[in-house]
Amino acid sequence: MLILLLLVIIFGASCFFLWQARENKRFLQTRFDQVIGLRQLIFLLRFHRRETHHFLSQSHPLETAQLNEVVAIKSLMKILSSRADKVHKPMYRILAKQINKLLDEWLSYSVRRNQAAHGKAIRHVLYLIDDVVTQSLLAADKEALFKTYQTAWPITLNSIDSLSRFRYAIDSYTLGKNSSKRELRIHISVIQRRLGQIALLTNKPPLTFMIEDLMLEFESINLQARNLEDVKGELYQLSLKISDTIFNLFDIILTNIATDISVRFPELQHTSSNVVAFQKTPNLYSISH
Repeated sequence: MLILLLLVIIFGASCFFLWQARENKRFLQTRFDQVIGLRQLIFLLRFHRRETHHFLSQSHPLETAQLNEVVAIKSLMKILSSRADKVHKPMYRILAKQINKLLDEWLSYSVRRNQAAHGKAIRHVLYLIDDVVTQSLLAADKEALFKTYQTAWPITLNSIDSLSRFRYAIDSYTLGKNSSKRELRIHISVIQRRLGQIALLTNKPPLTFMIEDLMLEFESINLQARNLEDVKGELYQLSLKISDTIFNLFDIILTNIATDISVRFPELQHTSSNVVAFQKTPNLYSISH
């Protein structure tokens, strides 16, 4: 009788632990579903920034420009807001207001203000991702992974800040002015060091840009060219590669975390127009192929 009782207790405990494990995994997956959507939102905002930068850099921007990603951004924001938990609802409301203002008013912005407005929105999304990831790691009791993430997070933000300063220096660049060249070189050096620090925390190198070649590519740009706009154009293209590298590294870190806690985290897929396509499914913001 005692043996039977022990078997019942063991069986009951096993069932409880299995149930608890499933519930924990479901909780973590729900959290990372939100991260997946937020990551898609960052991609769309970054792509929108590139498109609008191109329009605003022209002598006569298209005042009736209709960008495909605008619809995707607004649709995704509605999905994310509807699925946000009560704690994050206020942040999503602020973000939605900020993004709608950006999408409606960017044509009246200067190039510099357009960059800043997009950067502010992207940072807001990053803070939401950080909060969700932090809570997920604490809930999963992944102390080592949490420490790695906490090391990478501020370096990632600092890299984005350095990139913003580099772009500001590009906008302010003056031909033939040594101080302008020196400022650009300093920013590149800082960015290169920070990207290297993040790369050390990942288990594979970035795919889009070789960090060690960053200074070489910068040095290959002819800062003495007669046409100022051509110089700024080349420098801006370099800044796009840097931006891709920063977010690629951050994505690798998120992928490592998702793998470690056994949740789905699909790779971003692009459509032929370079816009992320997404579908609303019961448990996941999946990428349509």
